[in-house]
Amino acid sequence: MSYSPLLPLNAPQGKGDKKHLGNLIGGALALSIGEHASAHEQHTLLVVPDPQMALKLQGELEQFYCGDVALFPDWETLPYDNFSPHQDIISDRIARLYSLPQQSAGITIVPVSTLLQRQSPRDFLLQHTLMVKTGDLFSLDKLRVQLENSGYRHVDQVFGPGEYASRGSILDLFPMGSSAPYRIDFFDDEIDTIRTFDPENQRSIEDIEEIRLLPAHEFPTTKVAIEEFRTRWRQQFDARREPESVYMQVSKGTWPAGIEYWQPLFFDHTETLFDYISEESQIVMVGDIESAVDHFLADVDTRFEQRKVDPLRPLLEPKALWLEKDEFFAQLKQYPQLQCHIEEVEQKAGRDNAPVQALPDITVQHQLKEPMAQIRQFTEQFTGKIIFSVESEGRREALLELLHRIKLRPVEQSSLHDALKSNERFTLVIGQCEHGFSFQDKFAFICESDMLGDRVIQRRKKEKRSINSDTVIRNLAELKPGQPVVHIDHGIGRYVAYKP
Repeated sequence: MSYSPLLPLNAPQGKGDKKHLGNLIGGALALSIGEHASAHEQHTLLVVPDPQMALKLQGELEQFYCGDVALFPDWETLPYDNFSPHQDIISDRIARLYSLPQQSAGITIVPVSTLLQRQSPRDFLLQHTLMVKTGDLFSLDKLRVQLENSGYRHVDQVFGPGEYASRGSILDLFPMGSSAPYRIDFFDDEIDTIRTFDPENQRSIEDIEEIRLLPAHEFPTTKVAIEEFRTRWRQQFDARREPESVYMQVSKGTWPAGIEYWQPLFFDHTETLFDYISEESQIVMVGDIESAVDHFLADVDTRFEQRKVDPLRPLLEPKALWLEKDEFFAQLKQYPQLQCHIEEVEQKAGRDNAPVQALPDITVQHQLKEPMAQIRQFTEQFTGKIIFSVESEGRREALLELLHRIKLRPVEQSSLHDALKSNERFTLVIGQCEHGFSFQDKFAFICESDMLGDRVIQRRKKEKRSINSDTVIRNLAELKPGQPVVHIDHGIGRYVAYKP
């Protein structure tokens, strides 16, 4: 299948080949990554320095790339922490581990710290995954035992991944990797119906023919697995008998906080994400990956030295949990590699720069008599198409009102490609891109943040109560004197004027 990219490609050719592409300013970075992934027609592993960059690029890629974009999440704990990852994170990770070996297209984003991790072997998930269909002969008691062996927790009411509840002939279950819980109704030893339901009001939503039950942890929790853990523990550490020791807690079938940092003791060998992805995958890297590896491994060594003194929680050596630097880069060389740079690179064989330019300063100056003067001047001087980008439909209305003040009425389009095909010079799209760019004199891509200032990227929302981003005032230029507002600290009022 042929593909016509907007930006020039510098795709690596075959295993071990490495290319560099620089000058990927603003949204040009996500656009170029998406176009290289589309041209490759196989799976792309996108390696980034940290989880914040991963989350940012996930949102931006969804605006420019029509394929599947998935984030392989970091544990979001510090090395050797006495905390376990949030259950939602574990659920996402297990779902991605299960699907990665079959991934033949799309983009998987992974932070360096996660790619360095040693993972459970692939056959663990294959052996501990259960498919349940309507009409199957499967007793309720047998399914409960299967869930217990897979690490699911019995609760009174199901709310999160890894939980199940039973009453009579009905079993409620929230599988790992699922976005919704399921209600399984048994008729004797036959599964009669499977339906999704809302855990808040307990109402059924829709019928489902089949569900996939993944294990509740990234390690086995059976009695056999526990005994193997105990054997490997005694080969490395003293078997302390205090009730609060990790050894005794696991021996009793309870999982102490931070048990993930002893995960290798449940297996005779571990693997990495490099073992999970296909041989046809390509690797795209953003930023200074080597520095990110050095920084993370140095942090691991520091925390290991600080925390290894507790006899009840003796630590595994870093090399048992993470790849060493040489191993990591040796694995990278087994795939075609593209290194993306925001800054320009020296042009020579295998190193090129994208022909894009940064936008001039077009910030709305609310303290001036004509706040939109810089935007107006840019639109009058630039000869190509101009595409505005906002993050939501609510923000679209606010931006359209602002642009109306300088007599601009962009027409909404569904994507950047549709905007470029349109006969309209001024268009508007919805997406998560933070900063724009211009491509020669063909088009300028202007994001809301270029005009109204940067927004805050939230890593993960835990609280149910949150502020609707559509209602947030991004710039005082959006307000008119006398307009009612709600201040986040002081309550309801009316906007009068700005005083610097």
